[in-house]
Amino acid sequence: MRADAKLMKELNKRQLRRVLRQCGEATKPELADRTGLSVVTINSLLEDFLKTGEAVQSGMAPSGGGRPSALYQYRPDYRYAVLLYGHQSEGRNLMHLAVVNLTGECVWRKEEYFDEIRVESFESVLDDVIGRFPETGLLAFGLPGEVVNDVVTIHDYEALIGPDFMAHYKERYHLPVIFENDINAMTYGACRDDEMERATVAGIYLPRIYPPGAGLVIQGKIYYGTSHCAGELAGLPVPVSWDSLDYGSAEEVLENLKLLTAVYGFTTAPETLIYYGDFFTEELQEQLRTYSERLLEGKFHMNLVFEENLEHDYEEGMKRLALEALWEEME
Repeated sequence: MRADAKLMKELNKRQLRRVLRQCGEATKPELADRTGLSVVTINSLLEDFLKTGEAVQSGMAPSGGGRPSALYQYRPDYRYAVLLYGHQSEGRNLMHLAVVNLTGECVWRKEEYFDEIRVESFESVLDDVIGRFPETGLLAFGLPGEVVNDVVTIHDYEALIGPDFMAHYKERYHLPVIFENDINAMTYGACRDDEMERATVAGIYLPRIYPPGAGLVIQGKIYYGTSHCAGELAGLPVPVSWDSLDYGSAEEVLENLKLLTAVYGFTTAPETLIYYGDFFTEELQEQLRTYSERLLEGKFHMNLVFEENLEHDYEEGMKRLALEALWEEME
């Protein structure tokens, strides 16, 4: 096959993949109509997809009296993304593993505590899950740090800082590997409906034993800042240093959170500011809402949301980021 013909076939395959994803299932004439390709071309491409298992015949379309047409759909389990994301739980490192298919359905999950986090710490659990799912097409990490050009530049787990972490897992599994900061993933995961995707949403995670971090999503895109340093709040001058803050002291906590609310209210003006933490009493929530309204003086309304359970937004964000990257790899 000539190079230009091979390229054209790959472009046509990309188009057919997109249409199959969008429509769920369709007949060959419907696929031809939606892609703009001929039925002959659709026949040839589907033959390849059926051989590789990328698509399957899913049934027969209702007939209006003539011969019924076969229906085809993209196979959700053709590829998987493996998610490994972690956070603090009762002062310990809790890691979640999840396997999702191409529609975002979680088909396997596991939780495990880790006493130490080093470059090689995740080998055993990942060997197991990737062995169970050989169709894995991408590995996604969600951890409290930042990666720039495959180098871990900032991390609460200092042993991961440097170029070794990303290189180690890419070489070990021969897979694309992505990395996302924990609060970025949570904030991204919170933007699930159309209205939130068009909005500016800020998230702040307070894990107690580490300084807080912040994420910012603007119209559906994570804002990283220079060298991915946006949201690194450890250096922000606060009334009580994060190292010595007593989370049992409502007065100390309130003073620090007033500052964070003011900073994010006036610098990013988000429609929604989400606080993730396990210490937000009803009284503290009401005090912060009252402070926010008084601070902004009616210039705009900033909806304050308090989430004790961060795992739902975290997994949703990691899942969306992983699938976006996986589909891009496949195309």
